[in-house]
Amino acid sequence: MTKPIVDKARREVDQGNLWRAKEILQGAMRRESYDVELFEMMGMVLLRMGDLPEAGRFLFLSGVRRPEYLEAIEIFLSRHRRKKPDEFVQLVPRKARLRTVSEYPDEVAQVLREIGFPEIFTFENGRVYSEQSWKERVGWIACGTIALVILALIILGVIKLREIIGA
Repeated sequence: MTKPIVDKARREVDQGNLWRAKEILQGAMRRESYDVELFEMMGMVLLRMGDLPEAGRFLFLSGVRRPEYLEAIEIFLSRHRRKKPDEFVQLVPRKARLRTVSEYPDEVAQVLREIGFPEIFTFENGRVYSEQSWKERVGWIACGTIALVILALIILGVIKLREIIGA
């Protein structure tokens, strides 16, 4: 699925429509799982747009280290490498927030370890990070809604029972 998206973005870049290529890639990153090719393409587009810090973010996450990428990656890292892991992870798009450092490309994993990421990422409260899918979120919302409806029905039943007994 990634290849057609990257090809479409590349055609937009070739036509000089960097903003359109960026939109295509942003949409794909919201839908697709972590894909280094998407991240590299987004970094290349942002690099051509002159946004080095943002380009560095995506190029860093792509794991690709070409000479023309190094300045942007270093700008990104120099601004953020001193952050705590749970602050740093907020800079990473949701689909690229993986559960373990080993799941990242070697170049990314090495830097994450250097800045203090544990192998299995946990938040300060000890909860292990795992991205919930939209299906899981809908499931929790549905369960919560059902529980609230049941509670409301119980309260209404108690009120009605008091009316009957009191009458």
